[in-house]
Amino acid sequence: MARTPKVVEDRRDQIMDAAMRVFAQKGFMKATNKDIAREAGITPGLIYYYFESKEALLKAIIEARSPLQLTTSVPPQMFELPPQAFLRMMLLRVLGIVESENFIQLARMLFPEIVHNPDMGSITASFLQRAISFLATYFEMQMKKGNLRHTDASLIAQVLFGCIMGFVLRRQIVHDQVALQYSHEQIADTICETVLEGVLPR
Repeated sequence: MARTPKVVEDRRDQIMDAAMRVFAQKGFMKATNKDIAREAGITPGLIYYYFESKEALLKAIIEARSPLQLTTSVPPQMFELPPQAFLRMMLLRVLGIVESENFIQLARMLFPEIVHNPDMGSITASFLQRAISFLATYFEMQMKKGNLRHTDASLIAQVLFGCIMGFVLRRQIVHDQVALQYSHEQIADTICETVLEGVLPR
């Protein structure tokens, strides 16, 4: 069968889905391409046609199955939205992704690996920095327009990101019932109000 763009995309998705299941069961370091191929129902050699290494496969998973996908999929006109509307929309989208079963599997696999493997920490940090840079760019644009007061845009983006991660850890990793009682809308609205109160013009 010819490898049309659709066939290539479907096969990549099949391999990433299988890898996520294997990584969740065995951990990234212990998982092998043979394990992933067996889970995907393909030959190990076929993985290398789509991904040059296991690390490249992990990076592709993070790129496609985490909130990072929003940094390339949000249309430019969204950056024109006022802060309250933009942040609420982004927070709801992020929460929808990070509380999906796919991302939860990924997070449960990544956290122990980061603790024991410094290289894994640097891979994850590079993706976090891209997400923070995306938010900081938006804040800087709004500061220039006078919609937000001038402050450290990167630091504000990190505070916002930290709020989200705190809720996700408590809800999906710790299973904290206090955090689980809130809807995505309640969380998004409260984070927006709390962060924006500090950066709206005075």
